[in-house]
Amino acid sequence: MEDSDYTEHSGEDAVTALDVYANDVKQGYRRAMGKSSKSQHGQAKASDAEYQTTVCECTKDVSRFNADTKGEDCNRSEGKVLILATVHDTFPAPKKKRMFWVSFPDMETTLAFRREVCLNNPNDLPISCEYLDRDAFDIIDRSGRILTYMIRYLGMGDMMGFLWGVKVGIEGLPFSWAPIICDKLLHTFNNWVPESIPGKFMNAGREWDHHCMVAVGEFGDGTLDRFMERMDAFLKKHNDKVVVDENNVGGKIVSIVEAESASEITALNAFRFVAAPAFTTYCVGEDIQGVSVDYALPKNGGIAPPLAPSAAVPLKRMRYSHFGCNVVHEDIAYALGVDTHKEKMSFKHNVEGEGGKLPAEHGHGTEYHAPQNSQQRWMNMDPLNVMNPGVGGLSILPKYGK
Repeated sequence: MEDSDYTEHSGEDAVTALDVYANDVKQGYRRAMGKSSKSQHGQAKASDAEYQTTVCECTKDVSRFNADTKGEDCNRSEGKVLILATVHDTFPAPKKKRMFWVSFPDMETTLAFRREVCLNNPNDLPISCEYLDRDAFDIIDRSGRILTYMIRYLGMGDMMGFLWGVKVGIEGLPFSWAPIICDKLLHTFNNWVPESIPGKFMNAGREWDHHCMVAVGEFGDGTLDRFMERMDAFLKKHNDKVVVDENNVGGKIVSIVEAESASEITALNAFRFVAAPAFTTYCVGEDIQGVSVDYALPKNGGIAPPLAPSAAVPLKRMRYSHFGCNVVHEDIAYALGVDTHKEKMSFKHNVEGEGGKLPAEHGHGTEYHAPQNSQQRWMNMDPLNVMNPGVGGLSILPKYGK
């Protein structure tokens, strides 16, 4: 909707119409938008209609990253536009949903699962596919149990928001201990709390080094059955290779454990969700320091980028990712005294050397310099430089110093 869609002096405009729709939503009503503008913006797509096809292509390109200039200008604008409301494509809810914890002995087998089962074709994509490595599993279990339980039982609504606000408020108090006291307590009392996901998943987490949490839906066209056929074939292909000794050691290469109730699905989702704050709690609790990086790897890759020969040896490399699109979050822990900014910039260079792009999710901020075409796009959006000045290596001066 645009103001030009309304008759001049009618008392109606786009912002007023949006307020009406927002009020309808708050009161529980659902209705279609009255109309879409016939302008370029009104006819624009609300999502990337080709994404489900391109994400399945096993090429050297990445699926998505922050400096991508495809689509409408408001996409990936890094704070250069003021968004009052958004319109989204919606999709039907699955008639049936199943979730699996799939474990692997090495990254090569894990990537084969992504290619052969999850991204086999664009018509049968899973609802979600989240990856955790061994360090991620261990750190979440060691420092994220309390937060996992809070999300399981409180959800992500107002109460959780209030409690998180209390934590942030305490950390902002003018005392030397204030920034770390909450995480110290969370880390200290973590092991007083029972394991936050059922034992069958914990056993798989401790026995294997690579894990995927895969949610699959049935939408009335056989998607779920076809996925199960591919997964069963993958399991047979790999596990039939195993030679089992008399003690049944090495009985499986790939392990599949299903979440059998809504409670188990909620627990797994919460366990994955707390990965980032659990890393912060772990570093504070262990008196170490860390850096966090998000990056996209090529669609035909996925192996962890190497560290430079001269790099400091990390204490932990915690990798967790949106596995289908190969967007990785990596939290690296170092001993006190290590120059973490130097290590982060070195690692950034190595990611780019592997064909990766970063940042891939959390924005450039003032730390990363964006490519020239992205910078020019932002300057065209905000020629006066009043919105988020300095982002992505741009000038902080009015009109970019021109």
